[in-house]
Amino acid sequence: MNSLQVQAVARQITAIRWLPPRAGSAYTDTDLYFVSGSSGKHKELVLWTAANPDFRGDSDSSSALATLAATTGHDGDVHDIVAPAPGLVATASSYGTISVYDVAHAGASSLALREAVTAHRFANDAPAVATALAAQPGNGADVEIASCGEDGRLAYAPIARLDALQRHEVDSTVATGICWPMPTQLAVATRAGQVKLFDRRAPADAQAVFVDPASSHAFECIAAHPSQSFRLATGSDTGAVLLWDIRNPKRPATQAFNVHGANVWAVQFHPEDSAKL
Repeated sequence: MNSLQVQAVARQITAIRWLPPRAGSAYTDTDLYFVSGSSGKHKELVLWTAANPDFRGDSDSSSALATLAATTGHDGDVHDIVAPAPGLVATASSYGTISVYDVAHAGASSLALREAVTAHRFANDAPAVATALAAQPGNGADVEIASCGEDGRLAYAPIARLDALQRHEVDSTVATGICWPMPTQLAVATRAGQVKLFDRRAPADAQAVFVDPASSHAFECIAAHPSQSFRLATGSDTGAVLLWDIRNPKRPATQAFNVHGANVWAVQFHPEDSAKL
């Protein structure tokens, strides 16, 4: 990293997500936007703007600071944020709620709640934390968002019709991470150290279940390779990151990298160089 900007925001940040560029597929906007979610005293969703470094001089350090553009209260701690379509963000809540917000950043910036649904509950009807969210690949109006939770379930619905939410059992333990390797396939990581694949079209039973026989990691997160659907990455409670090649579902290949001294809460393939993680 050539430069790292640090800025105090007086909030306990628990999730953050860049918004897609307004100008199309390339980041040619002079201003960039991202959304943060917080927990504790300030349960909020905040829209920030920052000057695109490609359009400012290196000597202008003050313009590197992010500016608060809009804020709104959030129902519970924010556990994850995704930007599934232009002008929209979705959040996962400690109350098991999936919420969709309209984001406006042309003229007066704003965050407005569009719809919310409770996706995760325990058997006694108490709310279960929605631990992670993932947006289905694609930009159509009916793109789906999927979540997993402490109730051991996955849930998914079209972004425009949350009332069509479907829920399915994943595991008796906590489901910690979720991703879409393909538009018709979901992968879920669990606290029991398993990765489970589900066919979106027939999700009642897992297509495959993977474990790393060389270790007993509890997984905290999962990510899918952007172009090779057979490659996954998981982060564990021991600080290890595992790369998976699942072309042979009966004997998946894994590579382990001990990269942190504590839990790995998020993992992502580099959007422009997928050889980097």
